[in-house]
Amino acid sequence: MHPNEISWVICEAARPTANALKGQLGDVRYETVRLGLKEFLCGYFSAVAACDSKLGKTISPIKCSVSEAKGLKVRFGFPGCGKSGGLRLAVLAFCDQRLVKIAGAWIRREDPDDDDFADAFDAS
Repeated sequence: MHPNEISWVICEAARPTANALKGQLGDVRYETVRLGLKEFLCGYFSAVAACDSKLGKTISPIKCSVSEAKGLKVRFGFPGCGKSGGLRLAVLAFCDQRLVKIAGAWIRREDPDDDDFADAFDAS
C-alpha cells in the first residue's frame, strides 16, 4: 500500500500539535516527518491484517466507538526526539474507505491517557 492510495485527514483536535510541530521543525522538515508517518502507517496496514495486532510498542489497536473505524494508538518519533519523546497519535483507520484520520496528537510530555484517546476519537 502506498500513501497516495489513502486519503489523509488531520482532525481539529490534532491541529494545534501539528501546527506547533510545523513551527518547531520548519516547513521542509515537517513535510519529511509527515511523509515518514504516512509511509510508516502504510507499512503497518500492509503487514498487519485488519489492524488488529500490536507492532511492538509503536502501534496498539485500542477500542474506539467510531463506526467502521479501527482505533490505533501510535508512537512516532521526529527529528531530535525519538519515540520516547516524540508524538502520541490517536489514529482512526477506515480500511474499506482507504481513509486515515489523525484524530488526536500530543507531544510526549503531555502523556495522554485512554480517556484522551477516546475523546479524540469521539470528536473526530
